[in-house]
Amino acid sequence: MKEPLDLKNYIMGRIHIKLTLLFFIVGLVAPGIGIGYFYLIANSFLTENSEFFSQQQMLLDAAALLIIVLIAVNTTIIGFFISRSFSKPIRDMYIAAQELEKGNFKVRTTIKTNDELAQLSDAFNRSALALSKMEDERITLDKSKSEFLSITSHELRTPITPLKAQLQMLQQEYFGKLTEKQKESITIILRNAERLNKIIEDFLEISRIEAARLKFAFRKTDLHETVKETIEFMTGFAKEKNISLETRISELPIIEIDPDRISQVLRNLVHNAIKFSPSGSTIEINAEKQKDFIRFSVKDQGIGLNTEEQIRVFEPFYQVEPSINRNYGGTGLGLTICRGIIEAQKGKIWIESKPGFGCTFYFTVPIIPVHDIEPIKVLFSQKGEIENKIRKELIDTLGPMGEIEFNELKNKHALNKEDLIEYAVFLENQSILRHAHADDLKTNIGKIFGEEERKEENKQTDKEIRGEPKVKK
Repeated sequence: MKEPLDLKNYIMGRIHIKLTLLFFIVGLVAPGIGIGYFYLIANSFLTENSEFFSQQQMLLDAAALLIIVLIAVNTTIIGFFISRSFSKPIRDMYIAAQELEKGNFKVRTTIKTNDELAQLSDAFNRSALALSKMEDERITLDKSKSEFLSITSHELRTPITPLKAQLQMLQQEYFGKLTEKQKESITIILRNAERLNKIIEDFLEISRIEAARLKFAFRKTDLHETVKETIEFMTGFAKEKNISLETRISELPIIEIDPDRISQVLRNLVHNAIKFSPSGSTIEINAEKQKDFIRFSVKDQGIGLNTEEQIRVFEPFYQVEPSINRNYGGTGLGLTICRGIIEAQKGKIWIESKPGFGCTFYFTVPIIPVHDIEPIKVLFSQKGEIENKIRKELIDTLGPMGEIEFNELKNKHALNKEDLIEYAVFLENQSILRHAHADDLKTNIGKIFGEEERKEENKQTDKEIRGEPKVKK
């Protein structure tokens, strides 16, 4: 996207030019007028006595011209340094403010002009120092939170193992005969113990994701075989609802990756698709190479999600089913873990859906593996993050008016993808944005909501009929 006109940069880039011109004009005009006046008087005198002073007149002309040139050069040099003494501190402050906006709280300014600019520099440095301390405290709190989560999960897991063992022994009547009501009660307890154990395991996985301790066992892998084995494993669950699994896998390169992690993400997405799909429907699983990554997709024919649900679906404990009974079950952490696994490998995961038309989950993995795992924050709402990205995009596109437009759209509850695309079209129709800028805005809005950039969307149908094998499971 083309960078919009930055008024601050535009103005400051011309400050010392204008000041230099000002000093040049003032420094040249005043002496020039005096020299010109003196020259006219002398020239008049010499003209009246030209037979005696012709050589002196030539010398006077040359001297006057030389003096004016010297004054002009000196004025320009002096004006440049004087104007620079004004503009450089302002530019330094502007650059430092940009660094602060990027999150560099260690930035400082060193302006020692002994005036208001120096006072402004001191105030800026104090603000940056306060923000730096807050950032250090946030990092410490995040680290403490991750450690607490990890330790707590381990401690909770310790008593769960013997608890489950004892319940299983009771259920198998190891300690004596049980009545039907006792068996039913133990079955309920054991089922909830299993669910609690699953939640604890998920918390352990999340703590590893946030602490960058998630383990990846990289090895040369044929992802075609990984997908095939995963789908074969999930076929049994699909048959319980008479759901068919169809795969369309193009030719994939042998890459270095952790196949177990890919299978874990794929199993979770297929399992969710089975849960939310009606009996007798079909689930499509695709995989194809695109540029420098491999893209997977899982498409179902289920209930679909609205825009708000699509934003929140990767939040921990978020359940689309609002009923207290939670008809679809689950811990609500599966998609959160999937997101952590994929983003830890610098991949992307997103969803496309419409209510009543099912969901399609996409995720990508890079062909070149990422061995240096970074911490991924997953225990927070994505809604606020997405709103901040929308706000920044509107400000970058519309300048100061973007803030006002963002607030109006937010008050109208029009910060979903469809409304924002429609808003971009409106700006183009009103000639507020050029066609290219409107297209850039729509593309960036799609990226904010997790869409992958597609330059040739109209060729998608052609890609599907290239003759790639379609295997039914």
